[in-house]
This record gives sequence, structure tokens and C-alpha cells, in this order.
Amino acid sequence: MVDEVPSPQNTYTVRFGAYEVRMSHWITEPAIIRVSNNQMIFDMPSTWSCDEARWIDDYTVELKTRLYPGREYCDLVLDLKAGTGKAVRGTYPFANSMKTPPKEFEGSLQEIYRWL
Repeated sequence: MVDEVPSPQNTYTVRFGAYEVRMSHWITEPAIIRVSNNQMIFDMPSTWSCDEARWIDDYTVELKTRLYPGREYCDLVLDLKAGTGKAVRGTYPFANSMKTPPKEFEGSLQEIYRWL
């Protein structure tokens, strides 16, 4: 994954901090930064790794993340202008296991951080 994914007008950027937790197991932690003052707007609790970051517009970003270790994922859509977002958290099922429905949460960026 690249080190940064800037928003279309470069108002924000998603920066990644990567570190190895085991041989060949890497965590790529995302942090959303306001470029004008280098202020962190949102990050995720430890060991959430970002597989994909995609900007919908200059203020809205979609993050596809997974928790290490484990089988949990969380898909987030964050509206940075409003300071709110939506998170869908679930578990990847094993081959013959029953699938548990994902949990959804909407709230402020701070509330989403606490919910994770």
C-alpha cells in the first residue's frame, strides 16, 4: 500500500503507518490528516489495518479495514466536513460456520473510534 492517499483537492490525506507484528504479517494503520495544518482528524485503535482507502469526494473517505489478529473487518464511510460517519463491523466466516450479521453504527468521529 502507498504511504498516503490524498483527497481530490488535497484538503485531507490518509497516511499509513506500517509495522511488522510477525514475520510477513504487517499492520497498516490509517490516520486521516487535514493537510493545511497537519492536524490528525481520525485514526483507529491499535491493530486495525487498512486494506483500501478511497475518496468519494474531497470530504468523504471510505476505509476497508480488518482487525489483527482475528477475523473481524470494519468498513467505514467518514464525512470529515460534518465530523460524522458510519461503520459496519463484522466477522469473516469460516468455511462451514454460520455467518453472524454485521453490526452498524453511526455517529461522530470520536464515537466511531470508541465503538471500534
